[in-house]
Amino acid sequence: MIGPLIKGLTITFKYIFKKKFTVQYPEERRELPPRAKWLHILQRHEDGKERCVACMLCASACPTEAIYIVGEENDLENPVSHGERYAKVWDLDLGRCMFCGYCVEACPEEALAMTDEYELAVPTRKDLVLHKEDLLVDPGTPPVRTWLGFYRREPIGAAPVKRPLEVHVEFEEYLRRKGPEEGHE
Repeated sequence: MIGPLIKGLTITFKYIFKKKFTVQYPEERRELPPRAKWLHILQRHEDGKERCVACMLCASACPTEAIYIVGEENDLENPVSHGERYAKVWDLDLGRCMFCGYCVEACPEEALAMTDEYELAVPTRKDLVLHKEDLLVDPGTPPVRTWLGFYRREPIGAAPVKRPLEVHVEFEEYLRRKGPEEGHE
């Protein structure tokens, strides 16, 4: 009975004379690690158009089903994004989100990113549902590279892929190649 009490007091006395480490939050903020994942943002291209093409990969990768997307065909005269479609509705329920980053890793257009903004407290659960207008960055905000997979060689925070269109065109040509049945090898 006395043994655990003495053990606890020795730990207390060991730390009582050490220098205290206290951050005076919110005046002081600790620097977060470079891969800290908190608040989501929807990025834009350099010309101001949205990066999201409503492919729904982020919503399907989300283990908690916190993302809701409604895609719509892009107007050719006044396009919203560079793709054939755009996200008419893009909602994120932060009450369900577990901040795993699967949605960011799944996005082929690097439209979705996670920032180091961690002050997410709101008075009601209804306020935890963020809409597309809340998540879109201002036009002119430089996009950041978001894919942080194991094989990624670029530094964190580097510029995103500049020419994803060339990759898509090359893949389309690969899919439309002539097969052996058409007289080609």
